[in-house]
Amino acid sequence: MIFGSLFLAAGISSLALGPLRKISLNLDSVTAGDANALSSDASQHDEYGLVSLKIANLGRQIRDSREIFSALKDNVDQLMAKLQDGLMLFARDSRVVLVSAPVEGFLGRPRVELLGHTIHEVFDRDSHLGAALLDAFERRRPLSQREFDAAGGKRVQVSLDFVQEKNSQIGALLIMRDPESVRRIGDEIEMSRRLSASGRLTRGVAHEVKNPINAIVLHLQLLRNKLSHQEPDTSRHMDIIDSEIRRLDRVVQTLVDFTRPRDLHLEEVDLLRLMEEVAQLAAPDAEQHGVTIERHVTEQRLPIKVDVDLMKQAILNVVINGVQAMPQGGLLTISARRENNAVVAEVRDQGGGIPQDLHDKIFELYFTTKKDGSGIGLAQTYQVLQWHYGSVDFESAEGTGTVFRFHIPAA
Repeated sequence: MIFGSLFLAAGISSLALGPLRKISLNLDSVTAGDANALSSDASQHDEYGLVSLKIANLGRQIRDSREIFSALKDNVDQLMAKLQDGLMLFARDSRVVLVSAPVEGFLGRPRVELLGHTIHEVFDRDSHLGAALLDAFERRRPLSQREFDAAGGKRVQVSLDFVQEKNSQIGALLIMRDPESVRRIGDEIEMSRRLSASGRLTRGVAHEVKNPINAIVLHLQLLRNKLSHQEPDTSRHMDIIDSEIRRLDRVVQTLVDFTRPRDLHLEEVDLLRLMEEVAQLAAPDAEQHGVTIERHVTEQRLPIKVDVDLMKQAILNVVINGVQAMPQGGLLTISARRENNAVVAEVRDQGGGIPQDLHDKIFELYFTTKKDGSGIGLAQTYQVLQWHYGSVDFESAEGTGTVFRFHIPAA
């Protein structure tokens, strides 16, 4: 009877545990993401079939959630890769759950060393930045645009905000910015505002001046016809007046052309070919000044979508300025390269450089340091780059030369 009972118990337990083994295998299939493997077993109408059906539904929900999460993660990664600011997202327990690529440059550490670590493991109190952030986390008080020293002697502008939900803090967002780029953007916005304001004023003044000039030219011609027979000596004075009036008319027309909105004729072109054409146009002037134009370019194409004539004129203005900055001869270097989603062109000269007190005025309309300069070229260059959603900046030091950089969106 004992042996019979043991045999009977083994058989009953095998029958009872068999479905549990199948349920365990089904759970393993769901964990592996294969929820469709349950369809045959789930067709049964007993308790085992009902459990299998629920596991299959749960597996499909998990699979859909994984797909949604994967898509969201890819979108977030792409968005974070394009950001210029450094972002660090902290969870409720002060652990880092999200890090953007620029943070690596600010902290001098790869992202793998930051993810999953707490604020106390990432920052220490030995630095001003770390002490300020740790104090802010302990007091749960935000920081607003404070500057600190970062890795490699860089300066970093930091903002810290705490994320709240239903009156409880569930995390924190740390934003890091390059203060120099922030100031540069501010300067560009201010320059655009000035150009826009001066453009509106200039268009109104030019319109009011053009009409009297046209009337003066007409009556001057009538007066010349009347006096040519009576006072022959007055013709010389009439010629001078006529010449100066026409020169004034050209100045006014230049103002009108500069401030008039343009319709851009965009087409895709290789920046290398465009710069080669600019170098050929500047070659006679360079040869006259004893300047050698040297090209440092990559072999790959650098496609941009621009108004070719306007962009060529914008770069040529800078190249001619560089040539004229070296009256005793020298080397003018032209280079171009790809940087992320932009194409960067550089024009470097070995001239006397631009004095520090003139840096803020260099792109202003009619500002010039040349005796016979018009002060329109660099303002026109700045305007053309603005039209193409690009930018132009420069670095210069007296006695060492100047380098101008064009940032143009890649096609």
